[in-house]
Formats: sequence, C-alpha cells, structure tokens
Amino acid sequence: MLDMLKRQPLVSDIDLSDINIIQFILNGIPAKAMDYHHSICIGVFFIERKMISNSVIQYITLMLVALENTQDFALQFNDGNWWLWGRYTLDNSEIIGSENQELSMKLEQIHAVIQHLSGLVATLSPSQSNALTKQKKHISKAIP
Repeated sequence: MLDMLKRQPLVSDIDLSDINIIQFILNGIPAKAMDYHHSICIGVFFIERKMISNSVIQYITLMLVALENTQDFALQFNDGNWWLWGRYTLDNSEIIGSENQELSMKLEQIHAVIQHLSGLVATLSPSQSNALTKQKKHISKAIP
C-alpha cells in the first residue's frame, strides 16, 4: 500500500504511523489509508462537526447510499471531525501499472466527492437545513 501511495500524483507528505494506517495529504486535504489486505479504505477529512448540522449529515448519508457511484463511500465521525471514507478493492490478478492507475482514479473520485460535498454544504443555508429537519419530522409522523 505504501509503495502504491508513493506513486500517486495527488498524494504528498506520507506518514507511516502504524503498520496498517498511513496518513498523507490528498491534494491539500488530510487523509488516511487503512490496509485490510483484500481492500484499502481511504478516509479524507470532510468537515468539523461544529460546522455542519445533523440534518445535513443525514441528507449526505442518504445521498451516498442512494447513488450507485457512491455506495462504496461512508461518513465517519472521529475526534470532532467528519471523514469521508471510500473503499478500493485490490485485484491480485492485475499488473502493477494497472493497479496504480486504478488507485489513482479512485483517489481522484474521492477528491471529487469531497469537493462536491463541500460545495453542497456551502450552498445549504440554515433555513434549508431547518426545512430538511421539518421534512424529516413530518415523514417520521407518517411512518408507524
């Protein structure tokens, strides 16, 4: 995993803090990678907890699950911050060059999702997030 990350153009400042966890910078954003031997989970800092409402987090979580292209992504709360995690499954039959190219595409996809979500958070004003909360309460009343 370390060798693969070193060859990625979007990755810098690699720090091997643990045998299975590598911290690095993904195009200016703090990130982590965890090696599970069959796949790699890549987490990218998303936003501080105090900067986003629970209703916006719920909206984003539903969006990640609903869209086919983002079903390998999840949000995790850790140390007062939200992180976006994406899974990259290793294919042992691939040659090294192809594997590096696929990881590069996955890193670009994760970065693009973070940029999109950051833009989404910036456009959701408090009044819109209040409307999301009201809608959630309205829906929960309809479901027994």
